Amino acid sequence: MSFLDTVMEKWDAIYSTWQPRLAAVGRWFCRVWDALAAAVRYVGKMRKVFLAVPVGVAAVALALYNMRNLPAVVGLDIQTNGEFTYQIAREIAVLGPMAFTAVCLLLMFVSRRTLTPWLVSVFSLAIPLLILVTNTFPA
Repeated sequence: MSFLDTVMEKWDAIYSTWQPRLAAVGRWFCRVWDALAAAVRYVGKMRKVFLAVPVGVAAVALALYNMRNLPAVVGLDIQTNGEFTYQIAREIAVLGPMAFTAVCLLLMFVSRRTLTPWLVSVFSLAIPLLILVTNTFPA
């Protein structure tokens, strides 16, 4: 018996021992791949909801924070001398940007193109922050 025959016999023994295990691992990887593909398909179909939920939560969190921290009368359009051109109630200053964000998200749900109205809704989250900053640190 030659060296090559000995190696081939050992290889056959190892292969026959490990072949069912390797096949089981291959089937497991196929199941995992199928599950990941199904999850990606689900996220793709529900992408509007997955995009809207964080923006909605952030809008509500900013509204609650501004409701606690803004003064009773909120100034808009700060002038160079430090005075505000318009003064409105705190509730309007809080609920206005939140309503604007909600309208942007509603337009995202009825639009064919998801990303553009969603980006507008994300940028609308800057409005409550700007109101907070201009009324907390006036010139």
